[in-house]
Amino acid sequence: MEFKEFQLNKVRRMIKTQGRPFLVKRQEKNKFGEPNGEAEVFNISGVFHEVTSHLVKNGIDSSTVTSKTSPMFLCLWDDVKDLKYDDLIIFNNRTYKLGEIKNLCEANVVGDLSLEEVQISGEDQRV
Repeated sequence: MEFKEFQLNKVRRMIKTQGRPFLVKRQEKNKFGEPNGEAEVFNISGVFHEVTSHLVKNGIDSSTVTSKTSPMFLCLWDDVKDLKYDDLIIFNNRTYKLGEIKNLCEANVVGDLSLEEVQISGEDQRV
C-alpha cells in the first residue's frame, strides 16, 4: 500500500463518519490459564460489512449454487492488533466469535475481522 499515512487517514475518516462501536468481551484467566468468571470489556469502532461466498453443490442431474454471507468488521490495525481469538464481539444484540484478524496488504494500517455468530445462554451474554 503506497502512501501509508494517506491510506490511514482515509480509513480513519470512513470509520469516524460511517463506523459504529462494538463491544469486545474477553474472559480473564487465573494464573493457571483457566477462566475465572471475570470479564474485561472494551469498545472498538469499525465499519460492519458482509462478504458473500458461493457454494456449488453438484448432483447427478444438476448443480445448485447457494450463497453464504459472513459478517466482518473493518477497523484500524492499531485497535485490533491485540485482539485474541477467544474474544467475543457483541454488535446489534448478537454475539460473534472472532474467526480471523486479517492485516490488509500487510501494511499495519487496516485490520479486517472475520466473525462467526454464536448462540450463548442468557447468563453468559451479560456484560
